[in-house]
Amino acid sequence: MAREFGDLELGYLKRVLDSGVLGWAEGHLVTEFEDAFKEVVGARHAIARNSAMTGLVDAVMLAGAGVADEVICDPLVQFGGIAALANNAVPVFADVRADTYLLDPESVRAAITPRTKAIIVTDLWGLCAELDTLREIADEHGLMLIEDCAHTIYAYYKGRHAGTWGHMGVFSFQQGKHLPTGDGAMLVTDSGDIGPRLRDLQYWGESPKTLMLNHRMNEMTAAVGLGQLQRVRAYVDEYNVNLARWIEEVERVPWLQNRHVPADCVQAGYQFACTFEPEEAPVEHGRFKAICKEAGAPLGFGFTERPAYLYEFFQVPWAYGDCGCPTRCPWYAEKADYEYRRGLCPVAEELLPRIITTGVMQVPPAEMDERIERFREAVRRAEEAA
Repeated sequence: MAREFGDLELGYLKRVLDSGVLGWAEGHLVTEFEDAFKEVVGARHAIARNSAMTGLVDAVMLAGAGVADEVICDPLVQFGGIAALANNAVPVFADVRADTYLLDPESVRAAITPRTKAIIVTDLWGLCAELDTLREIADEHGLMLIEDCAHTIYAYYKGRHAGTWGHMGVFSFQQGKHLPTGDGAMLVTDSGDIGPRLRDLQYWGESPKTLMLNHRMNEMTAAVGLGQLQRVRAYVDEYNVNLARWIEEVERVPWLQNRHVPADCVQAGYQFACTFEPEEAPVEHGRFKAICKEAGAPLGFGFTERPAYLYEFFQVPWAYGDCGCPTRCPWYAEKADYEYRRGLCPVAEELLPRIITTGVMQVPPAEMDERIERFREAVRRAEEAA
């Protein structure tokens, strides 16, 4: 299904223009969008932001993480780590499970220190992590659990919508996400303590109550969001059909392993992923990649190829100039031996190069037929080459 932008969105945009209020104002369309979105996910509070990245930064700030504090992040994506750095806190990376590609609670537990303030868990590619266990760990240690829900509108874990297990959930409305507004985001929480603090982030006149930046959503973006919110269920249903087709197709190939989806999870179609199993494969990994390219099979190999902490952005402490902060901050001196090095998250490092992905969003049935046929041809060629 192609995304649709039409009279529905134009009607909301006309309301904004007729009102003459283009920026945020209490009781206008941003407020309507917040109220409608929190009903969809089942949260008590929602606040709209200009992007999910700034939403994550806000969430880390609300967790109280700053100089010489630590924020536990997963290593397959870098956004949680960036949010920690933006608050001058230290990203500490925990490992993932090999079958779901999601944050491993036991690795999180082992990473907690007296300096830990928050855990950021990414519900990657439409699938929720073990959110009940992660919440238990967070509560046990007095930490904030922040869910990065950029891929998980209409994804559920044990009957609850993604974003409602953590103390805060951050949803993305960037152009490539389920609910596109160009850019934009929503923070949600059930906490009666956090909800008012979220509201303080939205409007503070000339002087904020604490140091913060203006990350508000404007009325024009909310107008598009209100329209898209009425369409997104149909989008996700269509993406789920495509996701199911790929899962069924890969199930027939003994040397590819589908991602494990626990029985108590409802995945939202975003990106299909599986792994290449070299011990069972008829050809080596690089040869299969070349065969797929020759056959025109639209598969991505290796995702980012390496975990976030091996990128220079984290390797070099340049977030705050040449002072060495946050990882070489004088206030963090006793942890100066902590390194972003190979071997830090061995499961992630072994897993990433073997991940194979393909898109399931905005792919009409005829095109999906063609993509799957090319994949079948690649598999056939690989098996004949054995």
